[in-house]
Amino acid sequence: MNNLLLLTLGIVSVTLASEEIQGLMIWKVLNTILLVALLAWIIKKWGVAFFENRRKSIASMVEEAQKAQEESRKALEDAKAKLEDAKMKFEESLKIAEETAKKEREIAVKEAQEMAERIKSQAKDTIMVEIKRGENELRKYAVHKAIEISEKIVKEKINPEVEKEIILKSLKSIS
Repeated sequence: MNNLLLLTLGIVSVTLASEEIQGLMIWKVLNTILLVALLAWIIKKWGVAFFENRRKSIASMVEEAQKAQEESRKALEDAKAKLEDAKMKFEESLKIAEETAKKEREIAVKEAQEMAERIKSQAKDTIMVEIKRGENELRKYAVHKAIEISEKIVKEKINPEVEKEIILKSLKSIS
């Protein structure tokens, strides 16, 4: 308030010094004092409350911003922790998948080898059967050819009289 009074006196003294003293001058001084007093009263009544409310509002916004920042930090830390957890789970899942794939590959290779061995064994057995069948057919063919050749030789060398004798001997030996 003292500052306001000093300011008013300063304005009045400057006004008085700049003009000649006249009757109207007093009214100008009174109007100036009245204007300054009215401005002081308006500022004191509403200005101080306005600036105080504004200060409180800003302080509350700063507090809210700090709370929001703290919540954001916590959320960021939680997100980082979840990300790390997800990375670890992903790596574990990847490792398990690789191990499973390796085991399945080994099992598939083992099964393929066993199947190949069975196929080889079956092929060997089939080959052996076919060889025996071929040998039997060759024997039959050889016997058949030998009989044909023998018959041919016998037919050429045996005449009908010798043939009758052989037949009679054979019949006697059977009976």
